[in-house]
Amino acid sequence: MKLDNLRQLVKEELYKILNEDKQITDPKAEKDAELGLKKALAILKAEANNIKPSPQDKEIKEGVALTVGLIAGAPGLIHALGKGVNWVSSFFQKDEKKGTVVRNALKKWGHELEEAYLGIIGDMLLKAFPTTYTGQSIKDKSSALYDAAHGIYASVLVAAAISSGMGAVEAHNTIISGLEGGLAAFKGSEVVGLATKIASA
Repeated sequence: MKLDNLRQLVKEELYKILNEDKQITDPKAEKDAELGLKKALAILKAEANNIKPSPQDKEIKEGVALTVGLIAGAPGLIHALGKGVNWVSSFFQKDEKKGTVVRNALKKWGHELEEAYLGIIGDMLLKAFPTTYTGQSIKDKSSALYDAAHGIYASVLVAAAISSGMGAVEAHNTIISGLEGGLAAFKGSEVVGLATKIASA
């Protein structure tokens, strides 16, 4: 066998090994993800009324990305997100689901419910940072509000995976690949950092 052919064969086999777990699904895990994320969405809608303006709102300069520290400092926001994530992970824990099936279920349902989550997270951010996001709409994909809401949503999904027993970096890499664009305002380390805070809230 020629060296080039051998390299191609090794490359193909490596690709199969690295991607085989992406296809692994579990109907119960998918149902858990659906129920958990829908319950968490209802919780966030209810908790949105308790969000108060952040003391740091007027200190944020235009063009500065909303950081983990600023989000964590918004009264009620981290608590609400953590409460939602606890519900998501509780379904997986109850049915003893973990690993690849949880990751793939969250990826699937995370994509399905993305628009609904971005809407409620956008509302929460407008309440927490009214000056920062004045005149912005979550429907405008070029807005800082959309970027921030998207980063927070990614963090919520990563937090749910972490709470279900997955490693933070592994959870981040898988979940992010299933979401639409809009994460430019957040570094991967910020998403993982915020997810860790949400998971422990």
